[in-house]
Amino acid sequence: MKEKVPVLLALLMILLMGVSGVIFMRYLEVSEQNRVLREELLQATGEIHRIREEMPSESLPEGFPQPDWDDLRKRKIPDPRSWLVESLVSRRDLIPWEGIHGGTMKIYDPSGVWFIGPRWCIAWVEDGHMGGYMLLRFQEDDGKPQWQLLDSELSD
Repeated sequence: MKEKVPVLLALLMILLMGVSGVIFMRYLEVSEQNRVLREELLQATGEIHRIREEMPSESLPEGFPQPDWDDLRKRKIPDPRSWLVESLVSRRDLIPWEGIHGGTMKIYDPSGVWFIGPRWCIAWVEDGHMGGYMLLRFQEDDGKPQWQLLDSELSD
């Protein structure tokens, strides 16, 4: 029996070294995959930033009526557009649809909010599976934006 213990320990050590080697090789494969994915993500992010820089911040035709941003600034709102967008993004109760397949309907991209006319905006809402447009009316009331959903339409 005493002679079998060293042999069993040696076999156990060899087995553990083999398993460790397999785990290490898999780790190297996953690390390489992560490196490749990080490079692709970096390229995609750079492309997104490049496209956004080329696009105007408001993608509406020049001369299209806009809200009276100066009037809102006079009411001590230094950046009225961001103030309104942040307020709208936080208002999930305005979204008339439920997400599907575990998605959550919301405004994921603030550049998907377009201000038109004196008190309206159009917002793109999605959950990653489906999306739609909302037409909203806003007004400033005691330093807080008030929103009203006027119309909505799911996109095909």
